[in-house]
Amino acid sequence: MSELAITVSYSLAAVGLLAGVGVVFALMRSSRVDANRGKFAWLFIIPGFAGLSYVLMAANIGVVQVGGNEVYLFRYLDWIVTTPLLVGYVGYVAGAPRKWILSVAAADALMIAVGLGATLATGIATWIGFAISGGFHVVLLAILYLVFPRYAQENRERYRLFKILQNHVGLLWIAYPLLWLTSPAGLGYVSAVGTAMIIAYLDLVAKTPYVYFVWSERASFAVDPASAGNAGTDQTIDTDESPATAD
Repeated sequence: MSELAITVSYSLAAVGLLAGVGVVFALMRSSRVDANRGKFAWLFIIPGFAGLSYVLMAANIGVVQVGGNEVYLFRYLDWIVTTPLLVGYVGYVAGAPRKWILSVAAADALMIAVGLGATLATGIATWIGFAISGGFHVVLLAILYLVFPRYAQENRERYRLFKILQNHVGLLWIAYPLLWLTSPAGLGYVSAVGTAMIIAYLDLVAKTPYVYFVWSERASFAVDPASAGNAGTDQTIDTDESPATAD
């Protein structure tokens, strides 16, 4: 029964992430926004790679036993690919220099990599790894809340989107280390099934709403009328348009 619950949770997460792929596809097809300005192609990877990872996890592929606990390797592969994009895109929306975008992405990737090491370790090494991973998390949050806002102030047309994405990532991700602490890999207060179901929910909420927020604020990347040529089409963003409506 427990394996069935995990399989169902992961399958539902994969379906929800597929919806995120549809949102990005709608952004790419829209003639009313500049896909180059928005760098929307990168957003495909976030729900797309995560969805594929959840399909593989639902099929029980890439699972290893560590100290009696099951570790889903594709969960960490998903995170190490998609979460640097999540924080890096926040920096792009803010208009931050590439060095800061790469810095926050690197801090994120190191946080995940060391976290995986802590999960695969046993004894005191687990807690040392957790502490180091937490340190990279603090660096990530510092860049997100102390560095990026300085540049976002200079990009007023994208400031609202920046704040939405900043808080969506910054606040939601506080739940992950807390969940790890209570999971079987940590103190063991939450069962393996409960941990798997909560993580699936958090991952879905972290990714599909993220790309939807970009869609809802797509006016930030409106086509520049000066470069629209003589197409004679109205480039005004229709804020009532939904992702399911063809442009």
